[in-house]
Amino acid sequence: MGKGDRNTRRMRLFVEEVQNNARLELIDELVSPSFHNHSAEPGRGEDREGVRAAVAALHAAFSDLRVEVKQCVGEGDLVATHKVLRGRHTGEWAGIAPSGRPFALEVMDLVRYRDGLQVEHWSVADALGFLRQTGALPGGRDRDTSEG
Repeated sequence: MGKGDRNTRRMRLFVEEVQNNARLELIDELVSPSFHNHSAEPGRGEDREGVRAAVAALHAAFSDLRVEVKQCVGEGDLVATHKVLRGRHTGEWAGIAPSGRPFALEVMDLVRYRDGLQVEHWSVADALGFLRQTGALPGGRDRDTSEG
């Protein structure tokens, strides 16, 4: 089994157990102490503790949060994922008051692994779509947020 296969399995474990099930205690087993998030939101830590805070904040702001991996591809020490986060916006997120609306947020991540641990992260998310779906911007819900 190659490094890419092992790392994609580690990424899927991170998504299922940490992001979906909020098992924050697993972050120390999956994310390096020297981790650096190149795409951290302003005011959020760029280190491993920032990962812990971000996951906790996601679960505080979004009820019924589920992260679905659409694609997960690994090559060498890099893993790329296309994910969709779904839930209901029931808590404040990035200064946006809870709307109570469902949302589907598409995210593309690139993570570098070293010795089975995440060491670097880059991300692009459809923030504009999220703002429209939650009513924070004009345009209403511009995409289907249902499963599928």
